[in-house]
Amino acid sequence: MTTTTVETPAESEIRFLDYRLDVISHWPPSERKRVTAEAISRRITSIARSSLVQPQIDHLMDSSCQLLENLFQGE
Repeated sequence: MTTTTVETPAESEIRFLDYRLDVISHWPPSERKRVTAEAISRRITSIARSSLVQPQIDHLMDSSCQLLENLFQGE
């Protein structure tokens, strides 16, 4: 019997945002890249904040913080 793990919408979004960060990491420096990274970081921060009030998804805080740390290390 196989077990299927179902992602929450927030988990799926974190995974997608991680993908988007990977994509823009290959872009040359530009205003578009800066604005896109800023928008992604705002959304990740929003997800992290929501995990503070919903303890059942506290692992999202770790994922969100890691993505933000990776984003700002590249700058």
